[in-house]
Amino acid sequence: MSATVAIIHTQFGPYHFARTQAFEKVYPGSVRLIQLASQEAQREWIVDHAKSEIITITEGILEKIAATAIAKRLIASLTEINPSVVVIAGYSHPAMRAATHWARHYQAATILLSDSQHLDRIRNPLKEIIKGWWIRRNFDAAFVAGASAAFYLRSLGFPANRIWRCYDVVDNNYFAQEAEKIRKITTDVRKNLGLPDHYFLYVGRISAEKNLLKLLAAYQLYLQQTVEQAWSLVIVGNGSEETELKAKATKLNLTKNIIWSGFKQVDELPQYYGLASALILPSISEPWGLVVNEAMACGLPILISDRCGCVPDLVFPGINGYIFDPFNIKDIADAMTYMSTIPNEQREKMKQASQTIIANYTPEIWADALMDCIQCLGK
Repeated sequence: MSATVAIIHTQFGPYHFARTQAFEKVYPGSVRLIQLASQEAQREWIVDHAKSEIITITEGILEKIAATAIAKRLIASLTEINPSVVVIAGYSHPAMRAATHWARHYQAATILLSDSQHLDRIRNPLKEIIKGWWIRRNFDAAFVAGASAAFYLRSLGFPANRIWRCYDVVDNNYFAQEAEKIRKITTDVRKNLGLPDHYFLYVGRISAEKNLLKLLAAYQLYLQQTVEQAWSLVIVGNGSEETELKAKATKLNLTKNIIWSGFKQVDELPQYYGLASALILPSISEPWGLVVNEAMACGLPILISDRCGCVPDLVFPGINGYIFDPFNIKDIADAMTYMSTIPNEQREKMKQASQTIIANYTPEIWADALMDCIQCLGK
């Protein structure tokens, strides 16, 4: 009889379902999905929990519930389920750390899910030493996003032969198929959504780490460089800096060139990806960047900050996009200029390359990697 596996996230979202459903198809034992809370403050997902049976530790917004209460209930749930393998998304929340302590007490194997990388934030050397000691002591293996996350864990002293990659994936087939449907009815969708013929697309939170103020300054410079050939900029998302960003756009006289589309659920995103000319992600802190997976699955070339964790794995300059310095406005503008002025045939090759590259990052490969990790732990 195969071991029971418990997979713990702060909240299960659309990405997680695609992955765990693929895993449930190949894993011969029981898979129990646990979320700490039914909602997170920074997420506006509408989640269909009917897709999988979820154990919700607490109802409500995670950040507004006492961590000690969540940890206590999580421990009770783990004791009832009694898994032999506990897969834990991160360790910043006290309840996640409590789960590792439970696993150590009951001799269950522990697997860390992580996309953290060195460039996420300024690192304190002493804290990094303590963190590395704690991770090595409490996790038997790690399942990480890609090369940047693996390198970071290795810098903390975690053994390379206990690190598996390909954690950050999306449902490629869904995005590719839905985008293709949209392209068959292009005129109607563009009209309904008010989208231009050519545009750079940004998808994500409107917050400081996304570096959108510099993107606006770079976009203004781009417009000066390209004039009549210029593409529009479509921003999909909302967040704490939205008012400031719109005021900045007005001040820079960019209002007629930017479309503000607001936050969109997963089932709405393929409309924007399907009609876009390229994705742009200017973040100064981005552990991975799942919007890049989505855009590549939809066949888009990528313009991306060199601070994003997915860069070494997914973006190859001149092949499927370009990489820029997010602190250099001219560098961002030049990347936009180059993308919008290269021959159409070259852009088409980039689109095809994106789909070819992202084909190696699927829920099915996610499931295979996690399966191998568990088997190598002897469970």
